[in-house]
Amino acid sequence: MKANRFPIVFHKAIDLLNETNTPCLLVGGLAVGIVGEPRVTNDADFIIRIDRKKLKAFLTAAKKKGFRFDKKVVQETFDTRGVFRLHHSKLHIDFIRLSIALEKSAFQRKNKIKIMERQVYIPTPEDLILLKLMPGRGRDMLDVENIFIRHGRNLDIKYLEKWAMEICDEAEDLRVWNRLKKVMKEVKRNEEESKE
Repeated sequence: MKANRFPIVFHKAIDLLNETNTPCLLVGGLAVGIVGEPRVTNDADFIIRIDRKKLKAFLTAAKKKGFRFDKKVVQETFDTRGVFRLHHSKLHIDFIRLSIALEKSAFQRKNKIKIMERQVYIPTPEDLILLKLMPGRGRDMLDVENIFIRHGRNLDIKYLEKWAMEICDEAEDLRVWNRLKKVMKEVKRNEEESKE
């Protein structure tokens, strides 16, 4: 994102969420930069608690703040995938509708911080790890590893294992569990090598 425009767009997004009383959780690259290791990101991502009935009022308020969007596309992606994107200048903000049990748990455990002169909630390191393990792309796995390195022994491993297994049971797919175990093994091996 262009550094000079991003804080303005970020402020507008936070103000929009506050003015519409939309509970949110900052995730994605910005959250990783706070919880893990700072990195460049080209957008902001929020998990939000919103239902279809409130979407219209949310979009009306977004338009007043200068956000651009195709209403039909937003409604379609909201209904089919639980996500939608708003544009401002040449930047965008992604919103993910709160839906899965892990996201609900993350909302209950969230931490409040100040970033770019705005108060915002972020996930705990454990919840951000789990949210990143689910897509499991290369960048996500590097983020997970960096969070492990930064928080090390302070992480609640039992919580991570419990949720990783629940996610796998629900999806009938062991990928999240396997990714967690792989990262834990790599971090441990790197720690041992650095001691030698």
